[in-house]
Amino acid sequence: MGRILDRGRLWLAVAAALCVSGLLHWRDIPLRVPNSPLLRFISWTPGAYLAPLLTVAIVMVPAILLIRAIAGHGSFTDLLNTDYVSLLMLAMVAWAAAYLPLALVRAFTDLPLYDPLVYLAINVYFTLLLAIGARTMYGSGTASAVGVTLFGWGLGVLGMLVMMFVGPALYFLGSPLVLIYLYFIFGSRLRGFGEGLRSRQHFQQQLEISTNNPHDADAHYQLGLIYQKRRQYTDAIARFQRAIEIDPSFADAHLQLGVIARQHQRIEEAIPHLKTAAELDDKLAQNEVWRELGAAYLAASQPQEAGAALAKFTDRRPYDPEGLYWYGMALKQLNRPVEARELFERCIEAVNTMPSHRRSQVRQWGTRARKEI
Repeated sequence: MGRILDRGRLWLAVAAALCVSGLLHWRDIPLRVPNSPLLRFISWTPGAYLAPLLTVAIVMVPAILLIRAIAGHGSFTDLLNTDYVSLLMLAMVAWAAAYLPLALVRAFTDLPLYDPLVYLAINVYFTLLLAIGARTMYGSGTASAVGVTLFGWGLGVLGMLVMMFVGPALYFLGSPLVLIYLYFIFGSRLRGFGEGLRSRQHFQQQLEISTNNPHDADAHYQLGLIYQKRRQYTDAIARFQRAIEIDPSFADAHLQLGVIARQHQRIEEAIPHLKTAAELDDKLAQNEVWRELGAAYLAASQPQEAGAALAKFTDRRPYDPEGLYWYGMALKQLNRPVEARELFERCIEAVNTMPSHRRSQVRQWGTRARKEI
């Protein structure tokens, strides 16, 4: 999915999906002359093979973007402009990959394979692939990506039911002249949708070119951030390490290596990187280096050191829910329950007073604090 985002083209993804859909419905075409491929092609109507792809394009993908807009990740219009083409490309590739085995079997064998369970299994596989694509694109958690994709899939099923009633209109939309007319009317708008994908791909390509400079540590660091967001941690670690090789004083790269190591429970690797980052820049990442270091010390069962780091962070960022939660945990381990309870209450208050678009991102810390209370 990362390679598709970096190098993919929408037209190629759509072409792949159309080919798979064509194979899938090839034997469904009514034949006046059974052994005439030409008449088979001429008698081909677009209702069957266009319907699922149109449903993905005009129902499922916008539904995923709508959920992200409701969750506070931007307005729906902005997400359409920046993310629609990227997500549609991933969806078309995922659909083609999920349906290709069935399409090949149906096109070149006499097996009917109309069992609803077969289609259910394929749709589950398609939804899983698209969820992986959404997680890669947005860097979200697996559960969140699956939930959003399932919502989009559910609306897609409703869209298919609607298509059953408006099916004859697809014959009209499938006319080449109509498609050409629609392209001239909406072509500029569609090209505008693609600007987000093109700009991202161009930016990454320029970064990769910049890494040819043996003294450019920042290019490796920026590429590492892209891979880290996509959860491609092996590639991210390699880029951050290369940045440090070029510039050992690159505090941000040390910080990200420490964050990744802590997330993967490699605490013995995380603490040295985080300590180095804090020594290089005392206020790194808006002081978040101290929050990360404190959380790492907690995982290493060093509550005294954790408390000192987290006290410094909460003094500088008194309304950060995650920092307040970890400081409360440190005080709890130090047998200071009254102060720990106060920190947990402050954590809950900080979550409740966050703007709506931020609340969904920090809600987990309020939930954890309530359990500790």
